[in-house]
Amino acid sequence: MVNRTSEGIKSSYRKSFQKFGVDPRGLRWRSEKAAEVRYKHLTQDIDFEERTILDIGCGFGDILHFITKKARNFTYTGVDIMPEFIGISKRKYKEHEFIQGDYFQKPLRRHFDIVMTSGTLNSNIENALGFRKKTIGIMFEKAKEVVAFNMAGGYPKPENKYKNGSIYYADSLMIMKFCLSLTSKIIFRQSYRKTDFTVVMYK
Repeated sequence: MVNRTSEGIKSSYRKSFQKFGVDPRGLRWRSEKAAEVRYKHLTQDIDFEERTILDIGCGFGDILHFITKKARNFTYTGVDIMPEFIGISKRKYKEHEFIQGDYFQKPLRRHFDIVMTSGTLNSNIENALGFRKKTIGIMFEKAKEVVAFNMAGGYPKPENKYKNGSIYYADSLMIMKFCLSLTSKIIFRQSYRKTDFTVVMYK
């Protein structure tokens, strides 16, 4: 089970970053392909043109490659708990804004047209389902138009491969029911991987 405190999260990511460096595996992705397939499905249904975008858990800012394929004019803000990741992102993408912090503990006051997150809702923590509902609620409150996220899990709910593993596989049906309590305008995808799904919520 993962320590959900800020220092616990930093310690976990720092170990991966020290081992793999500026590489998707440094962000605890299995591979570059695993990261890219999730970014693709997260962005494909969203119109980013002339929108303000918040990317929670931005890592190295690499989702920008997928956004810029779809839009020329947008305002992007990336937030991440890791100062090392923010420093790298600022050097790679000087024209965009990056902020270090634990967004789900201390959200920005600003609202954004689009609020999205990839890979931040997978940790096996105490009250995992409650945490996921809380974070989805925060994102929905801060979004003016769209919320998009992906998550490890599916329906029927996959079993954890290891009892004390770091990933919690969510029941996608339970997540969908919660999202539908916020809005009826939803796109749901689970076809691209057996143990991952993407939700796009429109206000």
